[in-house]
Amino acid sequence: MNLNKVLLIILALIVLMTNSTLASTCCEKAAAAGKECKNKCCIAAHKEGKSCSKCNPNKEDLKLKKTEKTSGKSTKSAKP
Repeated sequence: MNLNKVLLIILALIVLMTNSTLASTCCEKAAAAGKECKNKCCIAAHKEGKSCSKCNPNKEDLKLKKTEKTSGKSTKSAKP
């Protein structure tokens, strides 16, 4: 009986870990590929500076945009 419980717990943990990696949004997948999201709803929302509530209920795409902007800044030296 204890072995069954342990196996069940291990199986549940494996399922939870795989679900968390598969749960990325369309915008996150596009950003990982170095592209912009091609969904019409996301394109329209991004033009307005908003997040698509259908694809990104937790505003994951806006978080990605902020990190891209901060990491994409280049330091330019002033010429004399």
